[in-house]
Amino acid sequence: MKEAKERIVGEGNFIDKNEELEMFSRDYSVVASKEPKMVVKVRNPDEVLDVVLQLNEDGTPLYPSSSRVHFYGGTIPRREDAVVMDLSGMNKVHEIDETNHWVHVDPGVTWGQLQQALEEKGYRSVIPLLPHSGRSVIMDWLEREQPTLCKFEYSEMLASMWVVWGIGEKFTTGSASINTFRQEGCLADGVNPQGPGSIDFWRLLQGSQGTFGIVTKGICKIELIPSVSKTFFFSAENLFELIAPLYEVGRRYVGFERFLVNNVSLAAILGDSNLKASLPNWVFINVLSGLPIGRPDEMVGYQVDYIENQLRKKFPRVTIAETLEGVSAGAVEKLPEMLRKPWPEDKVYWKHQKKGNCQEVIFMTSLNRANEFVEAIEDIATELDYPFEDIGIYIQPVEDMRACQMTFMLSYNKREEEEVKKLKEIYGRAIVEVINKGGFFNRVYDGIGDIVYNLPRAQGYVKHIRRVKRLFDPNWILSPGKLCF
Repeated sequence: MKEAKERIVGEGNFIDKNEELEMFSRDYSVVASKEPKMVVKVRNPDEVLDVVLQLNEDGTPLYPSSSRVHFYGGTIPRREDAVVMDLSGMNKVHEIDETNHWVHVDPGVTWGQLQQALEEKGYRSVIPLLPHSGRSVIMDWLEREQPTLCKFEYSEMLASMWVVWGIGEKFTTGSASINTFRQEGCLADGVNPQGPGSIDFWRLLQGSQGTFGIVTKGICKIELIPSVSKTFFFSAENLFELIAPLYEVGRRYVGFERFLVNNVSLAAILGDSNLKASLPNWVFINVLSGLPIGRPDEMVGYQVDYIENQLRKKFPRVTIAETLEGVSAGAVEKLPEMLRKPWPEDKVYWKHQKKGNCQEVIFMTSLNRANEFVEAIEDIATELDYPFEDIGIYIQPVEDMRACQMTFMLSYNKREEEEVKKLKEIYGRAIVEVINKGGFFNRVYDGIGDIVYNLPRAQGYVKHIRRVKRLFDPNWILSPGKLCF
């Protein structure tokens, strides 16, 4: 096997030494570690294709990995004698489309790298909440991370994609699938994700954790850097008091970045866990922005007028202010710029500040039900003697408040066996409770699939998705052991 891979990727572009393989056997999650037999470093789509074809002949399991920073166990092998495909070397920003506000990137391009390239041209990434700078941009969007820009037009961050299916064929999704894409006379821009034809192939790739194909390039949404920004904080002691204001600003299209956090998460975002005691229990952060086109000051001005003269009167029990008690004016002023960038490389990642690791429970629901899930997780934490007041909570509205992504962040010390054991119990109980209450797991990681795919109501789906798997990966070499494959 080693000689065959060396012929494909060249000498020095594979790893088979235990001390180096160990880096690919684990991540920040509580998923059990497992070393691959080999790591293959690929540099272009042709090498990706050649490796897939070779492993189809061998029947060897293959797990793609696009960066070195992982939180959910998605790249840890589940089978013996597996190969990990390291895509981090495919890290080129191919094109910044300033006409349509899209960028063409390889799977190894990280948030830190992309942000630097875009800022030089006056653009910014449309970005999740403070992602790790070393995470892959394409990977995060494929894993269904949600942008803090929750307007409908930012609901799909990936357009066309170039992929190698498990069957060993190259393919292009969306409007870039035309054979003459980017050639003279071709008017296609690749920004429509649908197709080719009437099939949404891109939906097979979202959330699939590399079980159908390996993405080798993608087109991602970007935006101009605002020239005017102003932050409003809507704070309350109880979560339910902020739900109506959230729906209201969504209906009125007030604000650019909008999200809700508890005091634990906000203190971590601000980089000082000691701030928690002085912060309100819940804060809805709404950043108003004016883009450097048209009349940005007026764009922000009418929204400020609406908040100050109408929202304050409509919701008197909610504190609405441009400042936040216990937070310096300088930190407030820097917040809009901070939210447009990944977390700084020289600082401990904000989700890991408390104990070094964080296990997240992530699911979709509607905003009007958010408080039910908070109470349910609190009951589980209390029963299992885990301090609920230490759990970070982040609620990200989606598509103008149509739904929301809820994230519960459970900090733990990976070196403390009893703490890890308790964490796993809480995590398992939380998954069951969320499902029973109607929450939707659109990111099916370890521990979730074992429950979701065994539900009686899911059996029709499981049957059909396995049929689709056989079409795109007939030898089942791509990421076996994940999802229901």
